Amino acid sequence: MSQNPSDFPKTVMAYVVGGIAVMCLIGALVVYMQRLFQPAPVGSARAEERLKIWTELKAQNADVLSNYGVVKAEQGIYRLPVDQAVTLWANLNRDGNAVGHAKLIERLDASLKQVSYE
Repeated sequence: MSQNPSDFPKTVMAYVVGGIAVMCLIGALVVYMQRLFQPAPVGSARAEERLKIWTELKAQNADVLSNYGVVKAEQGIYRLPVDQAVTLWANLNRDGNAVGHAKLIERLDASLKQVSYE
């Protein structure tokens, strides 16, 4: 089938118009999907609820963070206040990071030793 040369501009114009229509349709679908699945913005009620939960958690953990305590007495694991733990860590690293790191690894290995039943 041979086409008439005068039909060529009409064919090109049809493809261009069709391509633009398809791109507009895809763009409209993208905008529709974004609006459909976008979560609701966080309102002041949710912000107040989150603040209340945060303050409750902070109050519950204040004692744990600032006082000594027993975690697992049979394994010799105790809880230190955060300030004391930072001071202890600084003293371990006083001679350089390598010495403190080696001491920490040594303590970790000792705590993770498993009993062999062989």
